[in-house]
Order: sequence, then C-alpha cells, then structure tokens
Amino acid sequence: MSSAGISFGGLASGLDTKAIITALVAVERRPINALEGKKTSFNRQKTLFGDLGGLLDKLTTAAKALKTTTDFLSFKATSDDESVLKATASNTAVPGTYTARVEQLAQAEIRAGIGQASASATLTGFTGAGLEFDITVGGNPKTIVVTENASLNSIAAAINAEDDRNDIGVRAEVVDTGGSGATRYQLVLSAKETGSAGQFSVLPSTTLPPGSQIDQVFSGLAGAAVTDAQDARIRLSPNTAGTSGIVVTRSSNGITDLWPGISVDLLSVPSPNKNITVTVTNDTEAAAKKVQDFVDAYNKIVDFATAQNALDANGKASAPLFGDSTLRSLRSNLRGVVGGQVDDTGNTAFQLLTQVGVTSDRDGKLTLDKSKLTTALTTDTSAVTKLFTGSSKGIATKLIAQLDVYTDSTDGLLKSRADTFGRQIKDTQSRIDAAETRLTTYQKQLEVKYSNLESLLAKLQSQGSSVNNIGR
Repeated sequence: MSSAGISFGGLASGLDTKAIITALVAVERRPINALEGKKTSFNRQKTLFGDLGGLLDKLTTAAKALKTTTDFLSFKATSDDESVLKATASNTAVPGTYTARVEQLAQAEIRAGIGQASASATLTGFTGAGLEFDITVGGNPKTIVVTENASLNSIAAAINAEDDRNDIGVRAEVVDTGGSGATRYQLVLSAKETGSAGQFSVLPSTTLPPGSQIDQVFSGLAGAAVTDAQDARIRLSPNTAGTSGIVVTRSSNGITDLWPGISVDLLSVPSPNKNITVTVTNDTEAAAKKVQDFVDAYNKIVDFATAQNALDANGKASAPLFGDSTLRSLRSNLRGVVGGQVDDTGNTAFQLLTQVGVTSDRDGKLTLDKSKLTTALTTDTSAVTKLFTGSSKGIATKLIAQLDVYTDSTDGLLKSRADTFGRQIKDTQSRIDAAETRLTTYQKQLEVKYSNLESLLAKLQSQGSSVNNIGR
C-alpha cells in the first residue's frame, strides 16, 4: 500500500486513522459549509434591507418637510433696530411691513424692607416661632409661616420654600448693601412675572409692635415699591410723530399676538423715541435648506443602489443585492417621481424640479442650484410651493406615497422581504442543525468502524505471531 499523504500512527494497521476520519468528515461537511454560506448571504441581505429602510425613513422625513405650504414656505422677520425690538416670524406670518413704537417696557415689581444691622439675628418685636404674613399676587393671598425665630434670613427662606412648593410668584433674598451700621442688610422681594400680572402686596397677619425691627421690615415691604409693576406699552401703526395708531399693553416684553405669526421681544425705549419697522419676507434660505436636505437624502439611496449593482475588477457581481428586483423597482419609481411633471402649479415655467434648480446626472443623483431655486421662489412663490406641496400631485406628496409602499410597517415591501429572509435564515439553520447531527453520528460510526478494524488487525497479528512461534 502506498503511504503517500498518510502518516503512520503506530497502530495495528500502520495507518493514521484519525486523519482518515477527519478527511472523510470534512468531505461530508461540504454541504453544511454551503448552507452556512447561504445563511450568511441571507443575513447580509436582510441587514442591507434594514440599512435601506433607514435611508428611506430619512428621505420620508425630508419629504415631509416639503409636504405642506406651512412646512415648505418659511418667513423671516427683520427689525430695522434690534436694540429696541427683535422679531421672529413663524410659517403662519403674512409677508409685509409692520410699524410700531415702543413707549414703555414691562418690568417686575420689587419691594424692600428697611435695612437691619444683621441678616441672621432675631428681629426685635417677634422673637418666637410662628410669624405669619400674606403675600397676595393677582388677588390670591398665600400665607407664609416662619417656623423659627424671625430674622431676615429665615423670612426669606420661608418665602422661597413656599414658592418652591406652590409657585406663589415671588422670590426673596437678603441683600448686603455693603454699607455699615444699622441698615446694611435688606430683605428684598421680587415678582417672578413682569407687569401687572406679577404685582403683589405683603401684609402681616398680626399687629407688630410699632417701631420694632420686625415692624420696620414689614412697613418697608408694605410701603412704596422700589420698582413698580409696569406693563409694556406699544403703539401700532403710528404716524411719523408717533401720536396716532393703536396703543396696546402687555404684561411681558415677549409678545406673540401683535401681528399674526410674528413674535417680538421688546428690549429698550429709544431716546428720542422713534418708529420701528419690521419687515416680513419669504425665507428662501430656509426653503433652500429643506430642498437640499431632500436632495442629500435622495442621493444616499442612489449611492446605495449603485453600490449594490457594481461589478468587481473581473466584471463579476459581488454585492449581495446585485440585480435585486425590489431595489430595482424602488430606484425606478423614485426616479419617476422626481422627474415627473406637476401640471397644477398655475405656472408652466415651474412644473418640473429641473425648472427650479434640481437636476439629475446620468447616474440619477440630484444636484441643487440654490440661486436658481431662490430666483424661482422670488418670481412665483405660489407656483414653486405647489410644485413641492400640492395635495395630490406635488413632488413631496407623491414621493411620500411611493415610499410608504416600501416602508409601511404592516405590509410594506421591505417588511415583506425582511420576513422572507427571516424564514429563510430559520429554515437554513434548521437544515444546518440536522446535518450537524447526522455528521456527528457519521463520525462516531467511523470511529467505531476503524476502532474495530484496529482491534481485528491486532488479533490477526497476534495469531500470526503464535503460528510462527509453533513452527519454530
């Protein structure tokens, strides 16, 4: 017998039976290896469809930002003096020019007690616990109880604790004025809201000894305010001299209801006073960014499809989804939407994406000419808006409907493919498990067979030796 390729292990047969068994098992494992490769392919394809689903979700989000007029068409508000008034416009604003004169800013009420020499010392006139007083905001009194000896610090702490619990609308602090003597520390109360909405009063529940320190503190708080509560006052549409127009007041310097869709922040009252002009225009920059986001999301899908249909250096397909029918139909359908005509924009000059600066190269990738889009928006805002947002034929509307065919979580094509891959993976694993069981049995049978062979050869060799010894 030839010994080429066989190592001798010193057994009765002189053969390396372990190597023989390993080689035979390896031959039988080839179908399992093929199944493992198939399972890996299924897993890879399922993962890629998951990646594709993520890209389609991002494109859907970008398309939704273009779906309605209020989504697509943004406005910006510009004040001619932002040191006096700043303005921002929402999507419900109306383009135009608005004029106002800021005559008074809203301010919060501030009250202070007469200063004392110490912030922590018990105030004369009330040395025990249980001092009670009311703080009234908007006609609603709130009772404050000082549960320790009354000092400036303990009174401030009791007020702030009650505000933390029940939002009474007033905060307290003890201010070190930096002076010396009997009036260095002052208890200061401030309204949390500006204007008349935050106006408050302070009144002890019991009569305090006249002239005592506790009486001085509360007499100061009940007296004239350090800063009076004051509403903002604005004159809308005034004449040049600022003597006509409509006077409105608000409790806050941040106002959202002077003009539709426009919010303003009042910052100062100029001296001499003057009219402030707010101009609301289409925010073409914001619209262009939404279109660019759409273009970028679309191109990522094109790149994905291109990568899956590429050939290697030998001209062979190597990508797992090469020629996949779902991917092919998706790419075709999306291209049909972005290249389609929207014939109800009201202007034949703006019925195609190419007419507003969105063009496609031979690979299907889109490019945005921002200046062309801006010009189109300026030329005919309504038509360009309908090109994207039309309720039945708009690009965004049709694209979202097309994407839903693939991404619907119940019966979308991607879910169907993922479910199919899941079943294939499970079925393949079952076949692998069954084959592994059969292979284990086969290996054990080989081990028993070769073990028996070695045992038989050993007996024969022993008998042969005995025969030889008889003949001697």
